Amino acid sequence: LTKLDLSSLHVWGTNDPLISPQQSRQVSEKYVNSQVHEHDGKHFVPMKAKDVNVYEDFLTRVSSQQDLSYAPSPAVAAKPDEETIEMQQDEVEALCAIYPEEFKLLSTKLDEDNYEHPICYEITLVKDDDEGIWPPHPVALRVKCPPTYPLEVVPQLSLAHENNVFEFSSSQTNALLEVMHEAATAELGNPSVLACLYAAREYFESGAMELHASSKPLDDHDTESDTNNENIANDDDGDTDAQNYLLKPSSAERIHDCNLEGLAIAESILKLSRPDNAIDKETDTEESSSQETIALTGKGGSWKFCIGLVGKPSAGKSTFFNAATCFARQRGGGDDSTDNHGIGGATMAPHPFTTIDPNVGFCLVPAPLGSCPEENLNSNWNAGSTHGRDSKGRRLLPVMLKDVAGLVPGAYQGRGRGNKFLNDLTDADVLIHVMDASGTADTEGNNVGCAEDNIKAGAGSHPLNDLNWIRNELIEWVYTNLAFKWDTIKRRGKEKLSGMFSGYGQSEKVQWDILHGVEKFLEEKEHRDRALTKLDEWDEGDVHRLVSAFLGVRFPMALAMNKSDLPSASQYIEDVQKALPVDGAHVGVPLCARKEMSFVRNFVEIQPGKAETDSSMPPAGVLQCLHSAMSLREPVLVFPVSDMTTYAPLPGLTDYAVNDASLPSAGMISCLNAFGGSSPSLWDADKKLYSAEEKNQEAMLRDVLVMKPGSTVEDVFNSLKRMGALGGEFVRAEGAGEIGEKGKLIPKNEVVGRNNRILKVMTNKRREWQTKV
Repeated sequence: LTKLDLSSLHVWGTNDPLISPQQSRQVSEKYVNSQVHEHDGKHFVPMKAKDVNVYEDFLTRVSSQQDLSYAPSPAVAAKPDEETIEMQQDEVEALCAIYPEEFKLLSTKLDEDNYEHPICYEITLVKDDDEGIWPPHPVALRVKCPPTYPLEVVPQLSLAHENNVFEFSSSQTNALLEVMHEAATAELGNPSVLACLYAAREYFESGAMELHASSKPLDDHDTESDTNNENIANDDDGDTDAQNYLLKPSSAERIHDCNLEGLAIAESILKLSRPDNAIDKETDTEESSSQETIALTGKGGSWKFCIGLVGKPSAGKSTFFNAATCFARQRGGGDDSTDNHGIGGATMAPHPFTTIDPNVGFCLVPAPLGSCPEENLNSNWNAGSTHGRDSKGRRLLPVMLKDVAGLVPGAYQGRGRGNKFLNDLTDADVLIHVMDASGTADTEGNNVGCAEDNIKAGAGSHPLNDLNWIRNELIEWVYTNLAFKWDTIKRRGKEKLSGMFSGYGQSEKVQWDILHGVEKFLEEKEHRDRALTKLDEWDEGDVHRLVSAFLGVRFPMALAMNKSDLPSASQYIEDVQKALPVDGAHVGVPLCARKEMSFVRNFVEIQPGKAETDSSMPPAGVLQCLHSAMSLREPVLVFPVSDMTTYAPLPGLTDYAVNDASLPSAGMISCLNAFGGSSPSLWDADKKLYSAEEKNQEAMLRDVLVMKPGSTVEDVFNSLKRMGALGGEFVRAEGAGEIGEKGKLIPKNEVVGRNNRILKVMTNKRREWQTKV
């Protein structure tokens, strides 16, 4: 690896119990000409005269050198081409306008229109309210634009702040940088710094800092006035199994019963959070307005919906992923995967742990039933779409799909790929458990075939058993985190207990809804009043009940009953469907991911569209499973238009409908058409590309915004403004729930839902397209 050419002084104690001298030396060796200062103490910075002299000499030497941190080197720095320069400078001007007080240019501005390259600047993240967990001192995002950013690479990101390691640890810093890097990678080809800022704010507001806290002692002692470096370090010498004695023990039977009670509590909360027809009802039901439901996503705004795939090894998760994403490239941290056919996608093999880093890619999901206004009209009505429609005419929505490595029993304790892959799930909104419905693999993912003399019975584990232990892994993952800090939780009370759930991507309001639901249950069923104020009376079963309720709300689950084509699958599928809902799963879809992936492969290979084989089938099962999963945590769909009579699209959204990274590829569109679907409105079939030509602009209700429940008209306006579709300030809005319904004026603080989902927003500043209307 290339060493960092930065002046550096590394100080460590030879008796440090937290970070060994060997580890410190390894870090120092990553720098060119690093200076080392050892002392004979523990984990602290010595301040004796001889030590201070070392620091002064280092600072004097460094300050006497010219600071080239942000100056371009003529010998190595290439100047961006004209197109890149324009994109970089336009982004800087926009960020300066959006964040006039927080923006600080670090490089030189040559004149009114030109900058010295590379352009370097920082933007301070400002805490707007008390939501989430933030460091005590401000944090600034520092940006350096490489010569080929944004067309080929992401920006170079770093953080600047005055927090010490106990206030903002290195693990938290690295986690935040990783979140921003993922946001930038998702926008590759377009300016991405604004997306990084939003990702950073979401990191703090979601409470993710708590999840990435480096160790127990920092939490246990952060309010003790007599804490010093040495006694913090010494706390790690205690028995790591001490948590077993902090909670009153419970029998296995009680823990099992409490887990089931938690599921019932979760179901009662979920019922209040979705429309009556949220779970694949094929008959019309009376719709309920989103104002009458509980928002499970925190504050409103655009929703980058994410579905996580879980299951044991070799169950077919990566095969499902490839069928759903049309072999989207891996973006988990490893090399891009290719197979014998020269296409990308998630790596597949018939052995455990084929997937190491998570595979992430866009898939297309049919919109939840009743969420689109065109559903009630005849087929002659020309409703457009940005991402196409499936064979049933359902509008397709772009969703991020995440395939993590297979779980094995004991993963929460580090078995298999361990907690790393459990932590990969924290940004998922719903889960799909891809299960081996044939029963021909054991819990470790090893293929054991069918039972002796009976091809209709697998010799492996029953799918219901797999579902049970995988949910248990999720429960123990969260339970262990709580039990480890239960002494602190008891001392600080219910506020600390609520905060322990903040790192799992759930809003504070929902955390309290769950806590109060559990407290109400304890009062009604066990006659324990005000249980949240008496945490010292809780036992292991009580905490398992709470965790089960939380996971039931946080991660509602659909089942992909894979390998349904094998003879042994039919009985197991029947068993699962009879048991639903069970262990946090609400709906199950039989499918054969291998055959559906084979069908998709025909349209994305080097020679697409070759003849189908008997071993392939359209990806109807995969699409239905994705649809069922999204319906468990249904978003609000809003349809922005420029005219409430013709429902013409906003011209300002044309760029999104032509250039967004989530748009289906040519291969995916070919696959879609092959099984009866339709192409996106702006797809030019003759030219095999997206086109903004005027003939393609006629489709009505073309665009849709995926919004979080509880979003307001103002949230929609802000989303459109960030997308470049609108400018200026909000003036007024008109909304309607159904096609043909007369639009009515609605205030900007009104919550959007099915009663006002068709929306026209007017501002006091016209964009270029508005001057032509």
